[in-house]
Amino acid sequence: MARRSNIELTFREVTGTSGKKNVAAGTVVDWIDKTAYACAASWTRSQCVTSYVGNMHFTRPVPRDTPVRVQARVVHTGRRSVHIQTRVLSRAEGSWKVCTECFMIYVAVGEDGEPVEVAPFEPSTDLEIRRDVDAARRMDHRRQIEEQIRALPESMGESEALTLRFVADTEERYPDGKVRGGAVMKWIDLAAEICAERYSGHRVTSVLTGGVRFYRPITVGDLVEVDARLVLTGTKSMHVLVRVRSGDRTERRPEDVAYGLPVMVALDESGAAMRITRWEPISDEDYAVAEKARRIRDLRNATLLTPSPDPV
Repeated sequence: MARRSNIELTFREVTGTSGKKNVAAGTVVDWIDKTAYACAASWTRSQCVTSYVGNMHFTRPVPRDTPVRVQARVVHTGRRSVHIQTRVLSRAEGSWKVCTECFMIYVAVGEDGEPVEVAPFEPSTDLEIRRDVDAARRMDHRRQIEEQIRALPESMGESEALTLRFVADTEERYPDGKVRGGAVMKWIDLAAEICAERYSGHRVTSVLTGGVRFYRPITVGDLVEVDARLVLTGTKSMHVLVRVRSGDRTERRPEDVAYGLPVMVALDESGAAMRITRWEPISDEDYAVAEKARRIRDLRNATLLTPSPDPV
């Protein structure tokens, strides 16, 4: 079967019992992961695992009860990794509008779960060359962000926080049985959403998510801990640091799986972002975490994709 360097899938979420008009960011990321995984697996001709979920800024919400197209294309390869650029489009006013774009990175693995080498992607057009160079440039920013995250204090300070703790039991799995990265992203988005709603007292939505580095996979049956803590606020924004850990249910110190820093906004009755109460650091750890959050925010902003109308 011939390798494919681009794939498009269509999704749609029905309203059901939820009163929200828009699709949750975690669900959108899950759709992106499904599409990007299909593209990565087609190119590598092997199983893949999520290594990195890029930053996503939503220029427009993704509505429910509306067809949504997710496009994915290979833009760069490493020795064992494949970099996929994705974008999400929804139908509005008779045409397709871009809602968000992001990068995904997958590592190809063999039947034993160990990384394997992938076929190199060789750009041939000027646009493909620019995308390839841009993907390589972003790796340095990701390393800097990872260093900042790794330097965060073990204790997250005194701000609004919560922990979700549960046993991983989901059908969202890779062929080898590991939990899909998209499922983990839904847990991250949910924890951030609850934390922001508890702080603001209003329903919230995500305006920026992703930027998540995966350190290890989660196995079905693992005990999962998702810690969320408010670490920074703007006039209308709430930055929530989320840390995911997992391990055997008998382990007292589960291992790090992933970190994320979603940005949430509170919504008024019309659906517009509203001003929120500013959070002020109190303890030394509060100040340390807030400063790290500012550095991560600035580094992340340097890697945001600007949605464009160019076709895949």
